Amino acid sequence: MRKRFEHGIVVDRPVGEAFPLFTPKGEEDWVPGWKPDYFPADGDKTRKDLLFATGSGDERTWWTCLEWEPDRHHVRYLRLTPGNRAAFVEVNCKARGPRSADVVVSYDMQSLGASGEAYLAKMTDADFAAMIGEWPGMIEKAATRL
Repeated sequence: MRKRFEHGIVVDRPVGEAFPLFTPKGEEDWVPGWKPDYFPADGDKTRKDLLFATGSGDERTWWTCLEWEPDRHHVRYLRLTPGNRAAFVEVNCKARGPRSADVVVSYDMQSLGASGEAYLAKMTDADFAAMIGEWPGMIEKAATRL
């Protein structure tokens, strides 16, 4: 089964500050429990071909950066949860104004087995929009802690 999801949000930061929040290292500041393992271990700077992993057990997920275009505020990843699902993840940011950015996040997901089929069968556009829609609040909450 294959499904594609896309949702846009507004982040109350200039685009040059907003875009780095959607890198693996940037997400460490605002996503609870997000602690990637980088390969090599000191390789946490986002770049094309960056390799990192998140999660554990059946949800251990391997990521690589396929496209890194910081001047365009664009990044594209491939994430693979073996035996479950794979996804191309894309983030595009653009200035909404001097103090805010439009962010569009898309996941093009493919099941890789029965558990992935079940996961994707349950996932709806509304679920995806709700998940991504929480991100601006999570970013703001984290900013008050820093």
